[in-house]
Amino acid sequence: MRTHPKGGRASVRALLTRGVLAVVLAGGAVAGLPATAGATTGHVAPERYFGDVCVANENLGEIANNFISRCRKGSIRSVFPGQHYGDTLGYLKGCRERSCNTAWKLLNDNRFKK
Repeated sequence: MRTHPKGGRASVRALLTRGVLAVVLAGGAVAGLPATAGATTGHVAPERYFGDVCVANENLGEIANNFISRCRKGSIRSVFPGQHYGDTLGYLKGCRERSCNTAWKLLNDNRFKK
């Protein structure tokens, strides 16, 4: 695939000549994707292919503060242990301190899901 001379973006023309973009925009099937992918609007929610993107157990490498900002209500910050905002979710899951257990349970609590 060719790239734009001034940047790393793929050329739309290169994608169109390969037929990939044209098929997706037309609502057809693409190898490796379900036949219904984008059939109506051309937009497919990421959950459809990657599972739920806001499940703590599937984002173990993400920093807790970033995960909270993206996936949890702001009210979780009033009860979340502040010393763990910079820790990864994987660390919180494996850590056996009381504050880590509290943080992990809060991240998985349905009350705080957006």
